[in-house]
Amino acid sequence: MEELIDVLDSNGQKTGEVCARSEVHKRGLWHRTVHIWLIDKSGKILFQLRAHDKENNPGLYDTSCAGHISAGDSSIESAIREIREELGIQKKPEELKFLFETVHSSILNGGSYVDNEYYDTYKAFISEEEKSQLVPQPHEVDDFKFFSVKELKEALEKTPQKFVCHPKDFEYLLH
Repeated sequence: MEELIDVLDSNGQKTGEVCARSEVHKRGLWHRTVHIWLIDKSGKILFQLRAHDKENNPGLYDTSCAGHISAGDSSIESAIREIREELGIQKKPEELKFLFETVHSSILNGGSYVDNEYYDTYKAFISEEEKSQLVPQPHEVDDFKFFSVKELKEALEKTPQKFVCHPKDFEYLLH
């Protein structure tokens, strides 16, 4: 069954409407998502390499994990679920630190996929043991890579086309 999502108005408030994920993107409806950045003890940032068969942004480096907030779920519940589903590790709510909310709009795939979202950004630390337990979710994630701040800055300058663009996230991570 397809994931159901709470529809928002352009100010980020729930409208009371709930739609299937595909319908949300087909119609360009506002909705909520989460981004979670995992950072190891040396300060390296975990990026996922999006699966090569993903509908959007295949084969690009993206947030450690991210996802839609399902209808009726909280932001933190969704963040915990996405970490478990996409990375194969368990986190507790108190291990995540809320950073900021931002707004993002994009039109992908020749206009067939419209993404209008408010997203909550979190960070958490990843232990060496958790790093050894990372398991990419099939058809979501192909691989993982850790970047130091210096490596990330250089990669974004030299090959920005290899990353899904998240300006506010990158501003935070680089400073």
